[in-house]
Amino acid sequence: MRPVKILSVCGSGTVSSAMLSSKLEDVLSEKGYAMEATEVAPGGVALAVQSGGYDLIAYTSPVEDIYGIPVLNATGFLVGINEEEFVEELMDVVGKLDL
Repeated sequence: MRPVKILSVCGSGTVSSAMLSSKLEDVLSEKGYAMEATEVAPGGVALAVQSGGYDLIAYTSPVEDIYGIPVLNATGFLVGINEEEFVEELMDVVGKLDL
């Protein structure tokens, strides 16, 4: 099984997106999935999606939903609000992937 490829997006493409990637990896690992993540700022999303073969985008800074892959708002998940709802949404998306 291949890893879930996630594009993690925050305002600067560094701190919050790295924290988000780590938290996503913890959840997916608990569920038996491997994960690869790339952290970018919103301005880098289009180029990353074109070249990266990502399965989904998780963001804390707004991203347009025009890339043909699921886009999940992870702000609450990162700060501990409605985490269970986000994990349900994440696992619904992951469950539909051809891994």
